Amino acid sequence: MSHNVLITGTSSGFGQLTARSLAARGHRVFATMRGIDGKNRARADLLRATPGVEVLELDVTSDASVEAAVSAALRSAGHLDAVINNAGHATVGLNETITADQLVRLFDTNVIGMQRVNRAVLPGMRERRSGLIIHVSSGLGRILIPIVGLYAATKFAVEALAETYRYQLKGCGVDIAIVQPGAYPTELGKGDPTGKDQDRATGYGAMASALEGFQQRVTAMKSHPNAPNPQEVADVLVKLVETPAGQRPARISVDGTNDPLVPQLNEAHAQVQRQLLQAMGMGALAD
Repeated sequence: MSHNVLITGTSSGFGQLTARSLAARGHRVFATMRGIDGKNRARADLLRATPGVEVLELDVTSDASVEAAVSAALRSAGHLDAVINNAGHATVGLNETITADQLVRLFDTNVIGMQRVNRAVLPGMRERRSGLIIHVSSGLGRILIPIVGLYAATKFAVEALAETYRYQLKGCGVDIAIVQPGAYPTELGKGDPTGKDQDRATGYGAMASALEGFQQRVTAMKSHPNAPNPQEVADVLVKLVETPAGQRPARISVDGTNDPLVPQLNEAHAQVQRQLLQAMGMGALAD
């Protein structure tokens, strides 16, 4: 069965791989990104040449851009069966070196951008009582590495945003799922901006140089001959789209190293949530 799927952040990485993979399986894909006739024109053209893919301009930090892209997709396809919130970026370094403006941009893209997309697509999905919204989070939405604390903060926020949507929409026929990739060799980690106020690193001792060591370890891991393949994440996203409604899990951790930490935290969280919801008389909402 073919689905109409809109994906944000398809210029590279998981988004681009997922767009191609879904189209190859006969789905109709609306691949969105910024600058389709500008800085990302070459990348947009590659997807335009893929049968089953229509490329749309979409900047998740703009209400008008999100509304325009979703409206264009709806005019073309009539409805959307699935939406994959994938767009995002990272800022790394000591928290104190990252300015308020940098943090606002980080949350605007990684969290508020998802809210913009959700608000644009949910009226139609609720009216049809059918649909799926996938939120691409991260293993860093569960575990913490000190030098990427503020990026992790956005992913913790994504987890809360998506999970509460899952509860709220259970009676509306709309499925919500979270995918938590581990460290994969995508462009997300290439040239990540660091804090603009590096003077604030003074006095942190060895921690001030922790970012360099962290980046070296990540680079070595991603360049290893047996580095995790980002297609694994795309395959999970495709499987979620094709899973029958009502059978999609709340969270899927995808880690090429098979690290058990995030799945363990997911299960512990689920147990606590079940107990909490039952105590509040909302046990029917628990997974």
